[in-house]
Amino acid sequence: MPKNFYIAKQPIVTLENEIFGYELLFREIDQQGEIKPNFDDELLATAKVVVNALNHFGITSLTDNTRAFINIDEELLMDSLIFNIPKKYFVLEILEDTHITDKSIERIKKLKEYGYELAIDDVHCGNGFIERFSPIFQYIDFLKLDVSLIKKGTLDNYISYFKNYSFKLLAEKVETKEDFELYKSYGCTLFQGYFFAKPYIINRKSFDPKYKRLFQLINMLDDNTIDTETITQMLEKEIALSIQLLRYINSCHIGTKKEIKSIKQAITLIGRKPLKQWLLLIAFSKSSASDENPNKNPILDLAITRAKIMSELAKKIPQIEDYHEASFTGILSLVDIVLKIPMPNILKEINIDKSIEDAILKHTGVLGELLSLIISIEKFDMKEATKYLKKLDLTYTQLSDILDKSYTKNQ
Repeated sequence: MPKNFYIAKQPIVTLENEIFGYELLFREIDQQGEIKPNFDDELLATAKVVVNALNHFGITSLTDNTRAFINIDEELLMDSLIFNIPKKYFVLEILEDTHITDKSIERIKKLKEYGYELAIDDVHCGNGFIERFSPIFQYIDFLKLDVSLIKKGTLDNYISYFKNYSFKLLAEKVETKEDFELYKSYGCTLFQGYFFAKPYIINRKSFDPKYKRLFQLINMLDDNTIDTETITQMLEKEIALSIQLLRYINSCHIGTKKEIKSIKQAITLIGRKPLKQWLLLIAFSKSSASDENPNKNPILDLAITRAKIMSELAKKIPQIEDYHEASFTGILSLVDIVLKIPMPNILKEINIDKSIEDAILKHTGVLGELLSLIISIEKFDMKEATKYLKKLDLTYTQLSDILDKSYTKNQ
């Protein structure tokens, strides 16, 4: 079933009031239907922000091709999961309650060596804060000065000290013009706060993948005796995960910008280990999920059946070199109905082969003709079906045999 996903973002601007990036914040809907932040578990909230940004919204459209600042608590900082966050788009904000130890310094140094951009959040001048965090200043790209926590005059003692480092000064929680002018005089070149814009919530209707299936796929990826073909067949049945995988690849520009023609190609491109890590990140981001969903969506069933029939028919059509392309086309052809998002909007977020896009949007090419054949059968329009059977050089017997095998209950 489609589900609404929420994320809040607040712009970070330059001195010229141009967008430099956005801080992304997790939001969820409570039992009363109100959209609220959830700070009970920072690690969980961050994981959900990353998953939603990459899989449900598309990171480049969410941030207008700028940076995304996200909170990183001490637990996530020290977890290997952090290396699954794409460094190209995210700035990692180290929270103010993080303990600076030899281990955390070593991890921060390693993240910097890997190419991550780092920030320190909620910087103030009390209780030895500056002195406590100074051992990591050499690795930091942004120092976020919390205007609401810094007492008047206390920052003056540190401004010349900050010049020893290469980080940019970012004033956050700026609420007045006076705040802006003051922190500009301190050398801040980036600003965030209500004076510029409040955080605003956006939502996207997308899939919430079945929790149980995630772990089945993870286990399959761990088993070297299971080949890519088997994993492909499993993943093709999970439309939610298939669409999210494509969005993820498109968001991170994994491998090359080569157009994706099938789920099998996507799996090969991303590789087993990264795919497993991606699935783990999704699994972790879910605080709770029911293993069973008694109310199956008939559209999902239809998409799976459509993909199965197109795949089998494609094996009998010489012009189609890879039957996975036909299966892929069948899955995507109904995704707009499931997501309740216009198909052109969906196709903007996933990098697919032009022939598949034309087949879905225009019903052109051999894949488009095959899709038209299946749609005419679903409508019981045998006159139209006969026309496409002739175009594709298929027989009634071939079609009948495949339909008999395909119109069975999906497992």
